[in-house]
Amino acid sequence: MNSTEQQTQQVDDHHPLSNDSSSGNNEHKDDNKEQVININSADEQQQQSNNSSSADIITEEDGDSYIIQGFRKLIIIDSDDSTNRAVNKAMENFDKEKDELYLLTVTSSLDYLNDEKNDAKLTMYKYEHYFDSIGITYTPISVEAFDILNKIRAELDENEIDIVYVGETALTSVSNPDNILFSVFSSIKKALLGTIVSGIKRESERDNCPWKLFVC
Repeated sequence: MNSTEQQTQQVDDHHPLSNDSSSGNNEHKDDNKEQVININSADEQQQQSNNSSSADIITEEDGDSYIIQGFRKLIIIDSDDSTNRAVNKAMENFDKEKDELYLLTVTSSLDYLNDEKNDAKLTMYKYEHYFDSIGITYTPISVEAFDILNKIRAELDENEIDIVYVGETALTSVSNPDNILFSVFSSIKKALLGTIVSGIKRESERDNCPWKLFVC
């Protein structure tokens, strides 16, 4: 399989969550320009090019060597439209033969009515169907926690993720605003601590962070 065959089609053309309005998609492209944290597109393309052989042998300064087969890429899945952009970005240089794909949904343990959990399940199912349709293998991860940011960080560390993709406005809305208690708590927490995405950005900027972040 050559490198051209390995490139994956854009989600905008086939994604099950995409709507029929092209003007809506254009607005997203104009109004929500992709932010790149700690890595830029040229860096990723160069890294991917360096992995074009069957394996890359990396030698540390102390003489130890190890083999890199590809990247472990994780997409944080949310029903927000910006997740489509995150998927598109993750697929730009995705190598089916070497890279590993992880799909992560994280919901709050305070979601007592299960609105958020049900929404996450439905969204994960739709993205799973999309990746199945284009022949990409993935690992789905669905978790819940009181502290969503720390849970995301734990999953990234546990799965030894190299690159993270998240929509700029993901994880900001409450699935059912009628869940008043959860809505009020979410609003207060957001006002005090900022959005979850902003927290992930801060994590990516800490010294020796093992993963790179794309906010799309």
